Amino acid sequence: MKSLIIKIFLALVGVGLLAGITGALAFTYFNLDLPKIDKLQDYKPNLASQIISKDGVILAELGLEKREIVEMKQVPIRVIDAFLSAEDDKFFEHKGVDYWGLTRAMLANFRAGKVVQGGSTITQQVAKSLLLSSERSITRKLKDFILAQRIEEKLTKNEILFLYLNQVYLGGGYYGIKAAARGYFNKELKEITVAESAMIAGLLVAPGKYSPYVNPHAAKMRQGYVLDRMHKLKKITDAEFEAAKKEKTIYHLRVDELKAGYFTEWVRQKVVDVVGEKSFLIDGYKIKTTLDWELQQVAEEQIKRGIKEIDKRQGYKGPFAHIGPEELSKFEKQTRVKIFKDFSSYFTINEKNEKVYEFYFDEKAYDVIKEEQSRIYVSSGDENFFPGLSPNDNILDVLKENTQYEAVVTRIDDASKLIFVSLAGSPGVIPLDNFKWAHKRSISENTAYYQEVSTPSTILRVGDLIHVQVSKKPVLLAPYLSKESTALVGKSKLGALTRSQKYILCLLDQVAEVQGAIFSIDAKTGDVISYVGGSNYNNSKFNRVAQAKRQPGSAFKPILFAAALENGYNPATIILDTPEAMPGFDSASSWKPKNYDGDYKGPVTMRVSLEQSRNIPTIKIADKVGVGNILKFVDRIGFNAKLENNLSIALGTFGVTPRDMVTTYAIFANGGKFVTPRSITSVVDRDGKKYVINEVEKDMKIPSTVSDDKTGDLKNNSNNSYVQNLTGKQVYDTRLAYLMTSMLKGVITSGTGGAARELSSNIAGKTGTTNDYIDAWFVGYSPNVVTAVWAGFDDNKTLGYGETGGRTPLVVWREFMRATFRKYGDDTFDIPAGITQDWIDKTTGRKVAPNTLGSILESFAEVVELPKTDEAGVPVKARPLGDDEYFENQ
Repeated sequence: MKSLIIKIFLALVGVGLLAGITGALAFTYFNLDLPKIDKLQDYKPNLASQIISKDGVILAELGLEKREIVEMKQVPIRVIDAFLSAEDDKFFEHKGVDYWGLTRAMLANFRAGKVVQGGSTITQQVAKSLLLSSERSITRKLKDFILAQRIEEKLTKNEILFLYLNQVYLGGGYYGIKAAARGYFNKELKEITVAESAMIAGLLVAPGKYSPYVNPHAAKMRQGYVLDRMHKLKKITDAEFEAAKKEKTIYHLRVDELKAGYFTEWVRQKVVDVVGEKSFLIDGYKIKTTLDWELQQVAEEQIKRGIKEIDKRQGYKGPFAHIGPEELSKFEKQTRVKIFKDFSSYFTINEKNEKVYEFYFDEKAYDVIKEEQSRIYVSSGDENFFPGLSPNDNILDVLKENTQYEAVVTRIDDASKLIFVSLAGSPGVIPLDNFKWAHKRSISENTAYYQEVSTPSTILRVGDLIHVQVSKKPVLLAPYLSKESTALVGKSKLGALTRSQKYILCLLDQVAEVQGAIFSIDAKTGDVISYVGGSNYNNSKFNRVAQAKRQPGSAFKPILFAAALENGYNPATIILDTPEAMPGFDSASSWKPKNYDGDYKGPVTMRVSLEQSRNIPTIKIADKVGVGNILKFVDRIGFNAKLENNLSIALGTFGVTPRDMVTTYAIFANGGKFVTPRSITSVVDRDGKKYVINEVEKDMKIPSTVSDDKTGDLKNNSNNSYVQNLTGKQVYDTRLAYLMTSMLKGVITSGTGGAARELSSNIAGKTGTTNDYIDAWFVGYSPNVVTAVWAGFDDNKTLGYGETGGRTPLVVWREFMRATFRKYGDDTFDIPAGITQDWIDKTTGRKVAPNTLGSILESFAEVVELPKTDEAGVPVKARPLGDDEYFENQ
């Protein structure tokens, strides 16, 4: 027996030793395989990069994780208490592992038959989140046990909390408590309440499951659990507990946070080219840009308005669907719910744990409104009577004017020329002036006129689903009735009742297919002011500012005329506007171009030719100057387009982007100096390191100047005083730049740009329209701002007859530039040294007495005669030109 006891004792000792050795080996193995915790002291979590406008608006926040770092001294104690109560109430007592808490959790999970409690401490969660993977295994659990204790030895409790509260994922794409507070409640962290703190803390265990956006019932229950824990742990008083339970938490509704989409993507690509895609998404770059958000909004709104006008002129595409009477109520309710939801900026959770939006659809109130309308209709005894708005209808509180909505046609009155609609169950009316544009859609470059619609039944029927814009709310019918209808209403026994009814005034609308773009820069610096690459970035990412090479048409003429000024022409030079066969694309062919109006004006000055956008004189100038010289000129000034070696270039038959048109026109506005568009003012990473971004894009052209002229073309032109002093960014003579501005001002005061005349006397520009009305442009400038507007279809089909650059693009340009004047001023163009002025007859170009009828004060560049030499280099004597010779046809 004694021997057996000894054997058992020795066996137990052996097992103990074996277990100890095994444990020691395992501990040593895990120790060797554990990550270093030193990197926790240099905490660098993923941070999203921000693209910021000139006026401080965050245009985009792009990254793998949406996070804002917050220091512990800025964290309210109620937020800390909420997280500790929910996750680790013994945090300040344990050394990394809460063994009693772990045991409690194991027993609770065993009794429940599933995981209902977690035993991990906050320190263990930090270890898991920052040092280990998220795999579920015993090995990983053992490692976070060891690491948690090491972290406690290395870091203070406050340092551990700092890591934890900034690292945790709290749903909705938000990492860390500061981003979560802003995202869920649209508040700064210091502003959130006890109830809001409890809601955020409750998300940690399962952000998707407890999201108030996805599962409001579960979110409310979880919030209640955290509040209960805070109360039991005496983190909040009885009064605070009761108040928090009763508090109606307001949840911020997320909206599309990307602003100026085409611009921000353009900027993002430039920065990514330097720092790399991965770094951009995790290293928290602050990218300050030149974009003026206030003016950008004007530009976006004007483009939408302008292309919608063009699209409507092409005719009506018809209703987008049709429903029967049995579907009407369902459609009205669905539309009403959407309108209220879209107008809301937040929601709450009611006693039934349901989401309630700021503006919500009250079905009972809706039923009361419909019953009231039905009662009035029945009591009228007239099947043609259409009840108006109920005074209790709160739809008027949320409808936005000039915003597109879906509606259903409920009645058509051909006699009164009215279309009645139900807009989410509320009565609206479309009078004749608001639907007469809706002729059958037919886009043709040859059709000059379409018959306006006067009979609404020819375009719509009851039950059609249509798009409308709200014009006014509410209105009486009287102002929109014809004389005949007004008389009939006056004689009707329901006259008084009809006149008292009010409706939502609507315009028949449709989704536009036409596209447009605006690009605007500071004339002197090149700083990008506004950048709109299309009507809707979410629908089409194609950037029409920088990627769409469209024919400029007559918008190219100023560039050709600028070359002519260097080659002996002046604003008074006479050119014959007469039909003539011109050299074709090769030596064996000829070309008979014509003017836009098909007419010929005979002798015209260079100024009039540009103002009236005459094609024949332009082509003759190109022929006289020489296509080869024009090609050298556009290359020298940096005009970024591929031009063919034939006279067709005079009419802008090549492709060029709005960006490059603006860059070239800026030369005239900036006294002959070339500017490169600049969109970025600074790029700084999370550590304060600055980055230089080269804004000269791969597809851009940099001007060749005298200083780097490799061909010798400029130096060989030694007798031309206009090019002798060109160097660096001075790519065009200052005097000639002023002459171009003077003539382009005339385009607006006396020519095709007349629709902008009322805006200012200090603007210059040129219309552009291509064959078959495929492209329409206006490019122009003030002394401070250069802007191009383009409109067209992406598939190069015609915009329709009469859709010239002087129509919609010019109006869009005018209204945008009106807004720039409020910020940049309405300054005058400076007259440089070397400009003389003389009174001339505008028709003949000859000198006349001041203020003679039909005369203008014309500007000329003083000609500096350089010494001429023959082939041997011997000076040649030259005689001065007489007055008549100076103004002769050149």
